Amino acid sequence: QCTYCLYPQTLNGRTYRTMSVEQVAEEFAFIARELPQVREVFIEDDTLTLHRKRTQALCRELIRRGNKIPWTANARADVDLETLELMKAAGCRLLCVGVESGVQEILDNVKKGIQIDQIRQFFRDTKKADIMVHGCFMVGNQGETRETLEKTLEFAKELNPDTAQFFPLMIYPGTESYAWAKEKNFIATEDFSQWVTQEGLHNSVVRRDNLSNEELVAFCNRARQEFYLRPRYLWYKAKQVLRRPAEAKRLVKSFGTFARFLLRPAERI
Repeated sequence: QCTYCLYPQTLNGRTYRTMSVEQVAEEFAFIARELPQVREVFIEDDTLTLHRKRTQALCRELIRRGNKIPWTANARADVDLETLELMKAAGCRLLCVGVESGVQEILDNVKKGIQIDQIRQFFRDTKKADIMVHGCFMVGNQGETRETLEKTLEFAKELNPDTAQFFPLMIYPGTESYAWAKEKNFIATEDFSQWVTQEGLHNSVVRRDNLSNEELVAFCNRARQEFYLRPRYLWYKAKQVLRRPAEAKRLVKSFGTFARFLLRPAERI
């Protein structure tokens, strides 16, 4: 139901189509048997955890079959602790979660269907279940101001996910967000080559009376730096590496990739 999600609105008719639990578990078994070089599986469902009963059934089937392959999936920030613990036992290493905003009004505007306190509880529970989280934060939605941008950044720091991304709203044709921006005459250009930055990141093409496209892109750059270069975050990652040696290699590789974004001077808005 989210206003910005592309596939549910343009391809799937707002329905959630799934394979059977047995078929998914059999694909894991096939990978383990025929593709031993595979180190991890990413379950590409838009939202694996949409239906609690099916999620739990899948995890129980993977556990029953003795799955040893770690996996990552997309999830909403409303999964309960019991389900998270089952997911961990079934091999879940990390969840990619769309937090989007730290402001309830904006979450309501984009029809996220979740409360700020639910998000806080989810992050507490993922730590209890020992599942890592990649938090996705999106700025420039209806109701965004300079003040709400800062609230979202502070919320990200409070939640302290294992990794985080900050990007401007991307208004894909066919979505409610695109229709809203079109109606308000907010779309700066429909030349799709301009919808990404020179680095290949999401560009902002939704001009607003109170926030320019340049301001939103500059905020995202600054937010990434402030989030990742905090003493609290660096200390958290240091402890994590000691507890999970396998994460050390990922951390070094990630830093090498993103150092040019994190260490360049940030432009304040």
